[in-house]
Amino acid sequence: MHGQHSASQFHIEVGQSGTGFTAGDGVLLDAALAAGIPVPFSCRRGECGSCKVTVLSGSHQRQPYVAAGTPFDLAEDEMLLCQSQACSDMRVDIAGWSLQAKALRLEVRVVAKTRRNANVVGLSLMPVNGDMQVRAGQYVKFYLDDGSSRCFSVANIPAADGGKLEFHIRRVAGGRFSEQLLDGLDVGAIVSIEGAFGACTWQPGAHTALVLFATGTGYAGIKPILLAALAEPNDVPVSLYWGGAADDFYDHAWLTQLAASDARFHWVGVSAGTLQDAVTAQRHDWRTARVYACGNAAMVQALRQHCVRSGLPVHQWIAEAFVPSGSGAGAMAAESELRRGFDPVWERVGAAYSLDGMLAARAQSMRAVAQIIGKLRVGMRTSDAVAMANQHLQQMGASHTWHPTYIRFGDDTVRTPRQGVDAERCLRDTDIVVVDIGPVWDGYEGDFGDTVVFGANALYSACAQAARDVFHSTRQGWQGGLSGRALYDLAEQTAAQGGWVLERNLAGHRVADFPHALFGPAKLAEMDIVPSEAVWVLEIQLRHPTEAIGAFYEDILIGTPGQAVETAA
Repeated sequence: MHGQHSASQFHIEVGQSGTGFTAGDGVLLDAALAAGIPVPFSCRRGECGSCKVTVLSGSHQRQPYVAAGTPFDLAEDEMLLCQSQACSDMRVDIAGWSLQAKALRLEVRVVAKTRRNANVVGLSLMPVNGDMQVRAGQYVKFYLDDGSSRCFSVANIPAADGGKLEFHIRRVAGGRFSEQLLDGLDVGAIVSIEGAFGACTWQPGAHTALVLFATGTGYAGIKPILLAALAEPNDVPVSLYWGGAADDFYDHAWLTQLAASDARFHWVGVSAGTLQDAVTAQRHDWRTARVYACGNAAMVQALRQHCVRSGLPVHQWIAEAFVPSGSGAGAMAAESELRRGFDPVWERVGAAYSLDGMLAARAQSMRAVAQIIGKLRVGMRTSDAVAMANQHLQQMGASHTWHPTYIRFGDDTVRTPRQGVDAERCLRDTDIVVVDIGPVWDGYEGDFGDTVVFGANALYSACAQAARDVFHSTRQGWQGGLSGRALYDLAEQTAAQGGWVLERNLAGHRVADFPHALFGPAKLAEMDIVPSEAVWVLEIQLRHPTEAIGAFYEDILIGTPGQAVETAA
């Protein structure tokens, strides 16, 4: 709709959430951000389409769009928040976006406290006001009176238990929460928590077997995934391997009863030998399985190596490792040291920032790209591929995306996002494909992109590999202390040595827990600072000097890529 601009104050309601904001004579995006509503956006110039919304009611005035060939189409009932002003009260909807997906700080009351065994306490909490949206497998932060926090997995599915949150808390030597505060948490006590966090969550999808691993109270993070899996109407077998001492299997009675009532499920308590030995005896077909693991870091690393060697696709491994707070000072000190190194202007972060959050988002996005690639089919149009990818991201738990999902086939791989693509182009049986996503997981942006080749084409494969090689060579230069500008100079030289051309218009950008607008048009390739870890994305797009062949790879700059390490107890 179109209308006449007015300096009046209008109320803008977002979807059916009951949340809204007041807009005056400025653009709607600025008004929403000023009200603290984390609507998705990126370029602020009407080019990227991230802030596209559907107008459900009311009128607005559209400003002229800067880009002539945007990679999206605006229907008559759609608008861009960054280019529109309200002319009346309005109600808008943002597809694939949920206010409830962001982390929430609230108070909860202890409603039950039980001793599960000699070392593990069961704690049941109910929110005092409101509720917390928790996906199966996530964890929350418990805040201590000194402002510090401890993380514990939610051991149930709160939505199925009237909002109640269950926890299994092990007493840990040196753990301030478990040794000093837990005893004082009687029924009726009030606790402050925040969440939910974590990307090791239940993901329905195509797999012929589900294998679950846990050590100790890592079982608390696995139990809700087990519940969610068995709630699915299918015949997929589910196996649980739980490692620990002979008296560690505090939920054995419930598990045994579950196995007796559901033929799909069986479990093994492993108190002698390794989990690898126990699972090898069962002869799983790892090629079509999906695996979840939660527990100590040594177990997670050893099992991952074992399963991948046995044929498990890497993107079907979903895990979360943790270290007890009493022995995790090294990891926490490392994060503190990392944050002290941030540039005070360009690399500051907010109170919500955590290295764990960034790495969990990265891991989830890498899984998402691999799974999206696995769903691509020869003959699929670009527009259908993008729709499939967006639906997949929503199913995985992304609240929204900071930039549109980009999938480019064939000749379109040489084009940048601002140049747009042919939405009707079809994937060929021999083709090169770029997948570039920017979803937000639990408040953290997980930008990741990669290139895959369908069929056998040596030039396509060389181009895809060159993008990864140039990325890794450039990352090594960053570890050697190069500035952002010098990094892209190095990338350009490295690409040229291999016979490729670097597209410098894709020049890297900020991530972390601040909206992009706080950094305006800042590009890593134009920065003379040495970028710090886990707050900048390095983007590499290459093209052949004469042929319409391109490849793309992007990831955050981190020293040692790996899984997030969560604190517990």
